[in-house]
Amino acid sequence: MFSAMEGTLLVGGLVAAIVFVAAFAAEGRGRRVVRLILGADERRPVTEHLYDEVDRPAPTLDVVGELARDTAALHVVTPHTARHRA
Repeated sequence: MFSAMEGTLLVGGLVAAIVFVAAFAAEGRGRRVVRLILGADERRPVTEHLYDEVDRPAPTLDVVGELARDTAALHVVTPHTARHRA
């Protein structure tokens, strides 16, 4: 019973493998790997400093107050100023 499906599963597996390789090559890291393998891109040293300190604002627990200050200038629509069409 399984032998009747061997051909179909083989073709499906090959198509899945081709799609997987194509998707990997189209993605950013995969594209870089393919370019390195083909010699189109040279190896560069990593210039990013992954463990450097990042400047961040001071932590605050007043989240609602921060949001209120940010949204204070927004126009608030009240039922008196809203116009509805019938």
